[in-house]
Amino acid sequence: MSYLTIRTRTAGDALVVYIDGYLNSLMGEEVERVVQDTLDAGGRKVLLNFEGTKLINSIGISIIIGIVEKIMERNGVLAFCSLSRINRELFQMTGVARYVHAYDMEEEALGYFGHSA
Repeated sequence: MSYLTIRTRTAGDALVVYIDGYLNSLMGEEVERVVQDTLDAGGRKVLLNFEGTKLINSIGISIIIGIVEKIMERNGVLAFCSLSRINRELFQMTGVARYVHAYDMEEEALGYFGHSA
């Protein structure tokens, strides 16, 4: 699949989505489209790698919440990795952290997928 600003790769049966830049409405919609395409194709495991993301605005947060809901509806598994301190705190304050495991390193998150349903 080809997307404008999002890099992806497959790791086993999981899709890794690399989010680079400011997570606002444009970037968020692109991430949402990538995840929806994966779910529509039967994928159930998605890792969002935030290593290149320093800031997330309110629209970006609402899109992430929508992604969490879509993956939960499909009995999928979502994880985050490489969150900056401020983004980790943002996900805790908004309640997203209650529904999504966050890992420091991509390898740790992919290990989580290996042990999840």
